[in-house]
Amino acid sequence: MNNEQYNKERHNRKKQLYRLVLGVQQFLNYPIINLVWILFVIGVICFVKWEQFLISSFEIPVLLDGVFKGCMKFLEVFFPIICVVGIIQFVGYITAMKDEADLSIVFCNKRNAKSQSPILKHKKRDKKSGVIKREFYTTTPMEQWKEKKEAICDRMDIHLIGDITYGGRKKNKGNHIYFESAKGRKPIERGVLYDDTF
Repeated sequence: MNNEQYNKERHNRKKQLYRLVLGVQQFLNYPIINLVWILFVIGVICFVKWEQFLISSFEIPVLLDGVFKGCMKFLEVFFPIICVVGIIQFVGYITAMKDEADLSIVFCNKRNAKSQSPILKHKKRDKKSGVIKREFYTTTPMEQWKEKKEAICDRMDIHLIGDITYGGRKKNKGNHIYFESAKGRKPIERGVLYDDTF
C-alpha cells in the first residue's frame, strides 16, 4: 500500500468516526430529532413480527431447526444495531454536508486536487446569542486557514467571532481547527471617505 492510498483510507476512517460523533451530538443538542426513535421502535416491532411469521410458515428439518432459529435471533439483534448506527451517521452526514462542501470549495481547487477536505467534528449553536461553534479535523495547516479566512467567511456567509484557533479540549491539537461565528458578513470599515479637491 502506498502513502497516498494509506492517507485516503485513514481520512475515510476518520470521516466515519466523526460522522458518528457528530450525529450523537446533534441528538443531544436538538431533542426534537429523537422522535425518529419512535419510528425506529415501530419498525423493529414490525420486523420481529414478520420474522416470527416467517419462522412459523417454513417447515424446517429437525437437524437445521436450531441453526435456523439461532440465525434469526442473531438477525434480530444485529439488524437493529446496524440501523441505529446508520441513523446516527445519517444525521451526522446531514449536519456536516453544507459546511464541508463550502470548505472543500475554498481549500480543494484544481491545483490542489489531492487535498483532503476538512471533516466537521463538532457543531453547536448557542440559542441565546446565535453563535455557532465549529471544530474540524483537517490535514490543512493553520497557516492556510488564516490565509483563507476571508474566503471561508464569504463562502459560508458568516463573520468570525474571535480568531481561528487549534481545537481539542486544551486547544492544542494541530489537526483540529476551531472557530466561532455568527450569520452574515460584516462590512469592512473604511473610515471617513472624503474628497479634498473642493
